[in-house]
Amino acid sequence: MFRKNPRFLGMKFHHITRPETLEKRYIGKMLKKAMNFLKKLLEMDPNKRMSTSEALMHPYLEKQRMRDPY
Repeated sequence: MFRKNPRFLGMKFHHITRPETLEKRYIGKMLKKAMNFLKKLLEMDPNKRMSTSEALMHPYLEKQRMRDPY
């Protein structure tokens, strides 16, 4: 489907020989709250994926909500 879409004509995905988890890739580079937030946003199953409302209430965004309560 990707290759047949005219918008993406000529684009290719990088060849991945050894996939790595988000945890492995970003260990020590992200707070646990940030990792949890990212994983919930990137959940493949839409039924399990975090909704917009849930994302806005996630603890990772707590400081932002405190600055701008609206």
